Amino acid sequence: MTTKNITISGTDLSTRKINQKIKKGLSENEKIFYIENSQKLDSIVVGLREESNFKLKGEFGDFVGALNDGARIEISGKTGRYVGNNMTRGEIIINGTAEDGVGFGTYNGTIVVKGNAGDSIGQLNKGGTIVIDGNIGKLAGLYMLSGEIIVTGDAGEDTGDWMIGGTIYVGGDFQTGTNAEVSVLENSDKKKLQNIFQNYGIEAPIETFKKIEHQEIRPFYG
Repeated sequence: MTTKNITISGTDLSTRKINQKIKKGLSENEKIFYIENSQKLDSIVVGLREESNFKLKGEFGDFVGALNDGARIEISGKTGRYVGNNMTRGEIIINGTAEDGVGFGTYNGTIVVKGNAGDSIGQLNKGGTIVIDGNIGKLAGLYMLSGEIIVTGDAGEDTGDWMIGGTIYVGGDFQTGTNAEVSVLENSDKKKLQNIFQNYGIEAPIETFKKIEHQEIRPFYG
């Protein structure tokens, strides 16, 4: 396996040029990419169907890693909104903070933010695992269908508002929204969290977590 090393700084390249370089590298069987960015560009490393590895450094804009199916992205720095939007498969690790909408509509795969994140985390999540090792804003899991959202810190208002399926775990304080029900962790939940925390080097006390699930199967029809 060879390495494709792409370094971008200042105003060197546009989003389109960066993504074109990635596509060209993948077509030449390159599997590992290094990208350094200081432009806060949107839609970097998106729409990929190949299994590949990316190491990103810097401050990035919205939709990083959106619509991917199999890519692994590790980011050292900040990201904007909607990281991993509608991702089908793969992994995104953010060593920094993220803004609103982490994992919006994610079908599968794992997103880990080792820092705080904004509002609407995991909205319309369809099966992904979203881990925030920090605090988040309001409306986590809004209309969530499946998968897991795990927050080691505090969550804001309306956590799990109108969720239809899936599970939210919160280690800190939170306020639930409509149709959400809070319960204590079962042994299977504890084992699941322990495995995830071990895999991603997260230190969080399992005993402080609460589980949030939906109360009704068809909330919209009461």
